[in-house]
Amino acid sequence: MTYSNEDSLICSKCGKSNDAGSLFCNNCGNSLKKEEVIEEASTTQTEYINDSSKNYTDEELNLFLEKNQLYYMEKFRVIESTGSKVSWNWCSFLISGYWMFYRKMYIQAILYIVANFVLGLIPFIGWIGNIALWICAGLFGNYFYLEHVKKQFCEISCADSSNRSMLIQKRGGTNIVIPIILLIIPVVIGIIIAMFFAALGTMSYYYY
Repeated sequence: MTYSNEDSLICSKCGKSNDAGSLFCNNCGNSLKKEEVIEEASTTQTEYINDSSKNYTDEELNLFLEKNQLYYMEKFRVIESTGSKVSWNWCSFLISGYWMFYRKMYIQAILYIVANFVLGLIPFIGWIGNIALWICAGLFGNYFYLEHVKKQFCEISCADSSNRSMLIQKRGGTNIVIPIILLIIPVVIGIIIAMFFAALGTMSYYYY
């Protein structure tokens, strides 16, 4: 049980005090579920829908997401409660491939980049296809991520409790390294090309 007063929630696991609107304990990550609604509370608590068909708990999902948990849990809740796959995500729209790599959706990221590259080779129609692909990534990014999360938990569902948390952290979370490398590579290539043409221009000057 989680104990509450007008301004805070007391975690039943570690005993730490948390803001009244908190979903998880800031100290241990334990789910904070209020037993009753406190009318005098300054904020309301958004609770993730409990679904018996899920093979993961709210705490495990919180651990898997690692960053922006409240945002994605709310998006997932809406997707599952309404059945709609459409849920706008600005990151998946503006930096689609980088966002997918960042969220460890490696296969989806590679397919997206390949599709963008192929469409970019087709004049006019391909460019329109690229724009459509960006928009689709923004519209369905959260849904694709939810499906990715479900797949990862399905694959570790048979793991024993001692290894489960470790597997969740390994398969979930974020990976900032790959997006940074992908950002650096074009810059390095551009510098090399610029140096090559500069050297070529210098050689031409001396010969002529």
